[in-house]
Amino acid sequence: MRKFTFKSLWFLLPIITLNLFTYIFYNNKLTDPDLLRLGYIINIFPNYKDVFSKEYENKIYYTRISEKPQNKKFRVLTIGDSFSEQGRSGYINYLAQNNKISVLHIDRFLSGNQIQTLFNLVNGDFFEQYCIDYVILQNVERHYIDNLEYLDTKKIRTSKDLSDSAMVKMKPQIGNLSFKFPSRSILTFTYNTIRYFFKSTFLFDDAVYKTQLSHKLFSVDNKELLFFYYDLVATQKNNSYENVYKLNNVLNELNNLLKKKGVSLIVLPSPDKYDIYFDYIVDKKGFSKPLFFEHLKTMRKEYIYIDSKNILLNAINKRKDIYYYDNTHWTPWASQLIAAEIEKHIN
Repeated sequence: MRKFTFKSLWFLLPIITLNLFTYIFYNNKLTDPDLLRLGYIINIFPNYKDVFSKEYENKIYYTRISEKPQNKKFRVLTIGDSFSEQGRSGYINYLAQNNKISVLHIDRFLSGNQIQTLFNLVNGDFFEQYCIDYVILQNVERHYIDNLEYLDTKKIRTSKDLSDSAMVKMKPQIGNLSFKFPSRSILTFTYNTIRYFFKSTFLFDDAVYKTQLSHKLFSVDNKELLFFYYDLVATQKNNSYENVYKLNNVLNELNNLLKKKGVSLIVLPSPDKYDIYFDYIVDKKGFSKPLFFEHLKTMRKEYIYIDSKNILLNAINKRKDIYYYDNTHWTPWASQLIAAEIEKHIN
């Protein structure tokens, strides 16, 4: 029995070791850093975000529509994706900071496809119920063209429907991903860790690319870029001039509908991390140059356009961490720049 137990321990020891290794070095939080979680990548800079700690202590200055505000008058209405859900360190909060501009935000769980939702609201009674001067429509670059598919510009959503949907408040995703014993994730994480240290360019778990940069652009001890694989995949649609032209026409149509309600449309595209850092990638073999912003720049716009890519590119060489090293999103430094530009247009 003793001999059997000893042999069993030799068999179980590698599995136990891999589980312990994964438990210590894999950041399995459901919030962020999202790129490390999605790609099963080792978290070798666990204190990276300490540089932003003061920004995370900021108070919330804007109002969410899920809070059912009694006040129905706001200078700005915001609707977007995860770039508009950054809370204390987001561009919305900096825009509203110290009550500079009153902001009402439509929660992400209520909006879905934000372009479709804004058409729904403008066709309904929302802008009769709420007094709004400006609408900021934010959309991440990789999903802009995707959001045009199956778009119904005549669809209606009433204020009552929006209010009823807000009754069932989406619970924030918190906690950790659970591991079963044994788990395929443990093998994946170990394999990816080996590849991380020995491969300069690699696609982790068909989700996250790692490649080398010519400059040190993050507050970590390397010149690496991590980005979501769909940033690259999306260039197939987003590099089409015809697709971007169609998008611009849709945005102009939306602006005209809002104008009839006395509302001005501000369009805020959020550049993909891959797009922002593309020029700094050392080996571009197999990586398509993103053309979305170049196409959009040339087109006639009836809405107010925030050229976020140009703003952030101008900031990259002046300050590190315009985007997070281990995340798909821009940082508080970028949020402040975007908010300042929007404020210029409003004032």
